[in-house]
Amino acid sequence: MLELSRRRILLVFFVIGALGIGAIGVALKILLTVSPLSFSGPPGSPAPDPAQLNLITELQFVTQLMSVIGFFALLIAFAIGMTAIYHDLESGAAVSIFSKPVSRLAFTAGKVLAAVVSMVVIVGLLSLETRLVMTLFGGGLEGALWVETVAAVGNASLLMLIVLALSTWMNNIIAAVVAFIYNFVASIVVALHGQLVGGGLGSNEIVKLVLTVAYWLVPHQLMSDARRQLARAEFDVISSQSQGGSGPSAADFVNSVPGASELQDIIWWVFLVALMATLVYLAVRRRQV
Repeated sequence: MLELSRRRILLVFFVIGALGIGAIGVALKILLTVSPLSFSGPPGSPAPDPAQLNLITELQFVTQLMSVIGFFALLIAFAIGMTAIYHDLESGAAVSIFSKPVSRLAFTAGKVLAAVVSMVVIVGLLSLETRLVMTLFGGGLEGALWVETVAAVGNASLLMLIVLALSTWMNNIIAAVVAFIYNFVASIVVALHGQLVGGGLGSNEIVKLVLTVAYWLVPHQLMSDARRQLARAEFDVISSQSQGGSGPSAADFVNSVPGASELQDIIWWVFLVALMATLVYLAVRRRQV
C-alpha cells in the first residue's frame, strides 16, 4: 500500500475526483440560492414548497454522483492494475523479492490485497466527501449512497484483477486497452441481454441462444437497489403535486429502473473474482524474472 501511495496517477485521479465532486455540489447549491428552481404540476395543483424543491435537487444530485463515483472507481482500477505488479516485474525489483523467503503466492496475495484495500480507501474517501456535500441539500439518502459505493468497488475490483493478470503478460498500457475493450463489450452484451429478457429483441431462438451464452461469458455489473430507492422518492415528490393524474403508477415507474443484482449474478461475480485472482497468481508464477 505504501508503494501504491507513491503512484502519482492515483493521486491525480483522486484529486480530480475530489475537486470535481466538491465543485459540482457547491456550484449547484450556489445556483439554487441565486436562482431557485421552479416546478409546476398539472393545472390546479399546489406549488411545491422549498423543502420539496431541495429534495428533488438532492435526488438528481445523488443520482449523478453515483455515476461519477462508479466512473472514478473504474479509473482507479485501471491505475492500480497497471502498476501494482507490472512495475516490480519490469524494473527487476521482483528478483530481489523472490530471492528472499517470499513465495510467489505470498507476493501475489499481498499485491492483490493491497490493491483492493487501496481502492476501498480511495473510493471510500470520495464517497465520504459526497456524503458531506449532500448535507448542503439536507441529507437523508446516505444509505443509498453507501450501498451503491460498495457495488462500484466490487465492479472495479473485478476489472482491476483483469488488468493485473494481463499486465503480467504484456505491456501495462496494452493490458489496460484490452481490459477496457473487454469491459465495453461486456456492458453491451449485458445491455442486450436485458433487452432480450424484457422482450425488446423479439423471440428469435438463435439470437436468444447467442446472447444467453455470451451473457454467461462476461462479468455482470453489480447493482444495488439505490437507484430504485431514488426513483421511488422522486416519484413520491412529483406525484404529491399531481394528485388525481393519469400517469404511471409507482410500481410501473420504479420497475422501469434497474434493481439490485440477483443472487445468481452475485455468485457469478464471486466466481469471476476467484478465477481472475487465480489467473493473476498463475501469471506471476509462470513469469520468468
